[in-house]
Amino acid sequence: MAQTTLVVSFLLGVFIVGGAVLLLSRGRFRYTPAYGADGGDLADRLAEVARTPVAWMVGFLALTLVAGAATVLAVGGFGVAAGVSGGAAALLAAVGVAVLAGYLFYGTFAAARSRGLHSAQAAAFGSWALGLVLLLAVAASLLGIV
Repeated sequence: MAQTTLVVSFLLGVFIVGGAVLLLSRGRFRYTPAYGADGGDLADRLAEVARTPVAWMVGFLALTLVAGAATVLAVGGFGVAAGVSGGAAALLAAVGVAVLAGYLFYGTFAAARSRGLHSAQAAAFGSWALGLVLLLAVAASLLGIV
């Protein structure tokens, strides 16, 4: 059990340091907008891909396959190790929480944008809604409800 905790802590630390390096290496402080540039950066290309229905279909199918495989591994009892079964259940729970959080955030964001608020204000409302749900979950856990 202690080895698993150490490995997860190490991987999370690597992920955080990698994210910090990625954010700091983008040259954000030296950025000057290039209007009419033919190339575009990664964010523009990702936004362009996200606007296509094929990308959404592929993402949905991938999410469905991951959730289905995790469900089969968690519940199936196919003679897999207990760690794999537990990991599959944790993966399924993480996918469910990510989908719920994305749905809640985007729903709040879209509702705020449709009422005429700017993107930053709408993002603040979405973050507030996620924070409220997180606080309710922590309170329920501390009270022993969940």
